[in-house]
Amino acid sequence: MITVILLVIVGGISLSQAVSDPHQVTLRWLRLGGIIAVTLLAVAVTIEMSRLGRSSVGSLAVLTEPELQSTDWALLTLTATVLMIQLTATQKAKHQIQRRAAGCGFLLASGTAGIIVTHHLTTAINLPSIAFTTALSAGLVGGTLMTMLLGHAYLTAGNEMTQKPFMRLLLMVIILLALRLIFSAMWGGYSYYTSSRTGPNSWNLMMIMTRYLVGFGVPSVFAYMTYDCIKRRANQSATGILYITYVMVIIGEGAALALLGATGWAF
Repeated sequence: MITVILLVIVGGISLSQAVSDPHQVTLRWLRLGGIIAVTLLAVAVTIEMSRLGRSSVGSLAVLTEPELQSTDWALLTLTATVLMIQLTATQKAKHQIQRRAAGCGFLLASGTAGIIVTHHLTTAINLPSIAFTTALSAGLVGGTLMTMLLGHAYLTAGNEMTQKPFMRLLLMVIILLALRLIFSAMWGGYSYYTSSRTGPNSWNLMMIMTRYLVGFGVPSVFAYMTYDCIKRRANQSATGILYITYVMVIIGEGAALALLGATGWAF
């Protein structure tokens, strides 16, 4: 599912660029985000192209690894086109085009990731929950990455940026973290414990603890610490905290994807 993970990050990068006011951030930061997004998408396409013609290996897990369908390839192509438009518009300082293209990139990348996940599922599941949680996951993972990189940008931007864009992205991450927790508990935790087709499993229980303690608990504390640092204009400290936050978020979303494969529920 490496393709799904890469698409999730790409989608979150695009969302961060759409949320940010292009007049309040540096061109270098916007360009860096576009380059990272295009590169990650290229890696995803390369991985899938290398799998063409190979036979899938059977698995007892809910998630299998079939080849992408024609609709998946069409969506990947459309996503790549939009990302290239966004990157070109950024370079040409066409702010409105860049911002709209970034918004479309988020919808396409996260939507494609959700569709690929549903194509990989071998059991019945609440498919709308997969689409919605994939979009939230994309915004959270990619948003945390871009917020951290924006903190880095302050080290070289001088007086080009105020604290406003940094605070805006952090608030976006906090909102997404809260929504992700709510819907994970509703569609994942509650469904798992009330389902008759999933019994007690020590490995799943350990992954659930990791998902909620590491994926939600620690990032919540660090998000508050980052908020306090930004208010004090301690951008270097905020960036360091966001490094660790990003690692915790990645671990949490990885656990959620593993739980989806093991239980069929959208954690």
